[in-house]
Amino acid sequence: MATSPSYHQRLAAQLVALVGGAENILHVTHCTTRLRFKLKHVPVESLKTVNALPEVISVMNSGGQFQIVLGSQVESTYQAITPLVTTPQNGDISSHFTNVVDTVINIFTPLLWIMSAAGILKGLVVLFASLDWLSRDTGTYRILCSSADAVFFFLPILLGYSASKRFGGNPLIGIVIGCALVHPDITNHVNWLTAQDLAGFEVPTEHFLGFPIQYLNYASSVIPILFATWFQVRIEKCFPKQLPDFADKWLGPFFGLLFTVPLTFLLIGPFSVLLANFISSGVFTLYHASPMIAGLLIGAIWQILVVFGIHWCLVPVALNNITVNGYDVLLPLFIPAVFGQMGACLGVLLKTKDRKVRGYAGPAAMTAMFGITEPAIYGITLPRKWPFIFGCMAGALGGGIIASFQTKAYSMGLLSLFSFAQIISPQGLDISVIACLLATILTIIVAATLTYFFSPSEKPSSVCLSSKIPKQQEKPQFTRKGTRQDDVASPLSGEVIPLSLVSDPTFASGVMGEGIAIIPDSGTLVAPFAGTVSSVFKTQHAMGIKSTTGIELLIHIGIDTVKLDGQGFKLLVEQDQEVTLGEPLIEFDLDFLASQGFETTTPIIVANSKDYLDVILTSATHVKQGAPLMTTL
Repeated sequence: MATSPSYHQRLAAQLVALVGGAENILHVTHCTTRLRFKLKHVPVESLKTVNALPEVISVMNSGGQFQIVLGSQVESTYQAITPLVTTPQNGDISSHFTNVVDTVINIFTPLLWIMSAAGILKGLVVLFASLDWLSRDTGTYRILCSSADAVFFFLPILLGYSASKRFGGNPLIGIVIGCALVHPDITNHVNWLTAQDLAGFEVPTEHFLGFPIQYLNYASSVIPILFATWFQVRIEKCFPKQLPDFADKWLGPFFGLLFTVPLTFLLIGPFSVLLANFISSGVFTLYHASPMIAGLLIGAIWQILVVFGIHWCLVPVALNNITVNGYDVLLPLFIPAVFGQMGACLGVLLKTKDRKVRGYAGPAAMTAMFGITEPAIYGITLPRKWPFIFGCMAGALGGGIIASFQTKAYSMGLLSLFSFAQIISPQGLDISVIACLLATILTIIVAATLTYFFSPSEKPSSVCLSSKIPKQQEKPQFTRKGTRQDDVASPLSGEVIPLSLVSDPTFASGVMGEGIAIIPDSGTLVAPFAGTVSSVFKTQHAMGIKSTTGIELLIHIGIDTVKLDGQGFKLLVEQDQEVTLGEPLIEFDLDFLASQGFETTTPIIVANSKDYLDVILTSATHVKQGAPLMTTL
């Protein structure tokens, strides 16, 4: 039965009231399936009431957002909420802090994998050299080191590109600013000035238009290029929109070279380095005051920071420590926190008798071992609370031990099994490396043991990867006169993975319906059956399609791709348009999605799976477009 406009208005008013009223809402957005509220404070007493609403599938409070999963009702409900909410133009301190963290995350995300690869390569080269498998006085060593070091030495150039894109400017200008900071003439002059100072000679002062220049080594620096690109984009946005195209494209680079680069050397650079050194000094002061307390605290809270989405804000501090001091003491303390969640997953895997949970806990533990803890946290440990707490407790224990032995990281990389290659000093293996390895093993054992013996037992029938088992998702108890079978063809070609392994907990938990996921190897989505386009999301990254026989399919290209705001996607059909099997629906740029740091994993959900006796999924690990993907009974 169709819903009237007043239905969504009533639901909107109800949700606004339950989250604390319009005055409690700082910001509200939505994606394909959920409303995302940024609240001044979370009304804990209303969580159960919101979760109990028949229209609500699930409720999550993480990453600084209060998320209400509504499924297909989300767009209409959002439109009804908008007139009720007046989002303030200037948020409070918490809102500004969240924006800063989001900015840092988005700038670093495209670089994380290449930084991780470079860090691992550098660690392995140092390891081989320390074991005398590779001589330092060879071309092989020199080339491999330069290959790994290039990412960090020229980091201002890479950040100039990603920061300019994030701030909405011309990325090529950001690259040029970064190049100016690490120009060989500047770098060589800084090295000469340093040598003069160390030798006791008087260091001459140079001027730019009468202003004294403080020369600094900006290789591997982070903060100066971030401030510089932000300032440059502000300049670009000041140009009148009525300017001819050629003038607009010429003025941006010209003013960047004429004003931003000199200002960076005169003001932004020295101030940024002073700020970075202040932060670094604060961290080291805490560490040197009591390494054990610092290790316990950092090991305990790291995964909590992951839950709230602010863990990447410490990346510039760690990078700055490596740049200024040649090493960082924070990164080793994060290692047991990661493996603590892995151990908690293993504890759940050993304890539970539910096959669905076992099928998810094992792969989640494996991905945590390689540094990706979100599937473990959102799918296994956090919904059960105690395994997450035990993982954090074990991480604190490991962090305290590692801090006591003053383990250091000499290169940057993803916190994972390979991190042990990054804590080996240029002088070779020492007791700090062995202590880190043993502390991490102890962390895994303690987390798994505490979870196995002390976490509450679960009955197989009550286990769910979500915080709620919605009544609308239960299998209907009825029999049909005969069984009708409807096939769904694959709308994409690529690798097939179970829905439970998708990193988004809403899809992985199954609350949206049964289905499967594909990691596509081509950029065209086609119709999986003959039917009608029932809904199209405005950012073109997802759509709903209904078959002529009644199957309601939700297809969501990529994870969190709503943040791209339509970039990289091209819609080929319209809402309510009839389509035929194999007809192209959406074109998307796989390379662009990957370059922006987004997963391309595409969940394909039977939204009305409750209407069927069963949904049979393909057993193939790879499908071609148009091949059988699932069958409804």
